Formats: sequence, structure tokens, C-alpha cells
Amino acid sequence: MPKIVDHAQRRTEIVHALWQVIYLKGIDGVSFRSVAEAAGISIGRVQHYFPSRSELILEGCRQIVDSAEAAGPEGADASSDPGSAKAVSALREFCFAFIPTGETMRIGASVWYTYVARAVMDEQIADIIRASDRATLELGIRLYRAVGEGDGAAHADDAGGTDGEVATTWAMRMIALGKGLAQEVMLDERSAVSAKAILEAELAPLVAN
Repeated sequence: MPKIVDHAQRRTEIVHALWQVIYLKGIDGVSFRSVAEAAGISIGRVQHYFPSRSELILEGCRQIVDSAEAAGPEGADASSDPGSAKAVSALREFCFAFIPTGETMRIGASVWYTYVARAVMDEQIADIIRASDRATLELGIRLYRAVGEGDGAAHADDAGGTDGEVATTWAMRMIALGKGLAQEVMLDERSAVSAKAILEAELAPLVAN
């Protein structure tokens, strides 16, 4: 009986090795050889799944976005139950997700920031990151509305403007704050606990009952 090969799994394993190389050496350190050594496989195996170095690097960017989306708030569908504890929990989880806690998240954040820096000169990577940013903003808006339509609606209205403008402005501000705090945590200028406390303070007026 022929051996069944999970090609998607093998591609993912190679991408994980790619991330390790990027973390240790940066994107300029990526080669078929360096990735093969990190994965413990032959160079030919890497080339079988990724014919070019650029495609390997792009796939790494796509998968880091996909993995972040897959690990998103459990209550991302909370819009069906506005104002609920589930909606509040999902919004809090969304905001806290920007803050790297633990070694694995710090490594992932480091690789992500490397891709962001590369996007300045690589339009294909920039396209992936811009699409991810748009999806993040849309999720933030949706989660804000899920909370704001409940008991926190009065707090949302205080900002003025239409519902759509308020939700968009709030989401953009929280995302920017989360990204800025994440950078400080990565540079050891602030602890993850301190960063989350700042985000919690920003959330308090909205989630207070």
C-alpha cells in the first residue's frame, strides 16, 4: 500500500523552519540550504515544495497571517449576542493579542516585524500585510459593535459621530496602541503585564456595566 503523504503538513513544517531561520538570521539569511538544515531535510525536499526562494518567503508570510487569524478571539462571532459577556471577552482577547507573552509569541512577533520591515521594499509582502491589517481592523470594528450595542452603548455614543465612524475610530486607535505597546514589550522597555494594564484601562469605559 503506497504511503500517504500529507503535503500540506510538509509545507508547513518547512515554513516553520523558515521562521526559525528568519528569527536567527533575518530574511537575508534565508536560503534553501539554511531552511533545509533547520528542518532536518534535504535541499531537494525544500525545492520540491518551493521552487523559488521568493515563493518560500512569501508562503512564510501568508502562513504567519493565517496562524494569527486561526488563533483569533473565540468569540469573534459574538455579534450575534451583543452586549454579552462573550462579546466583552472576545473584545478583550482581541486587544491583548497584540502583546507578546512567552518565548513562542516573542519569536513569532520578531518574525512578523521582520516581514513588516521587508514590506517597505517588497510589494508582494506589503500586499499580504495590508490585507491582514484590513482584516484586523474589520474584526476590531465588529467586536466593538458587539459590545457597544449592549450596555456599553452610551459610552460609545459619547465620542460623537455616526456608529460606523465611532467604531472605526475606536478600532484604529486600539490597534495602534496595541502595536505600539507590543514594540515596547519586544524591546524590553515595558512588561507584558504593564502593556495589558494600559489596554485594560482603555477598555474599561466601554465594557463597564
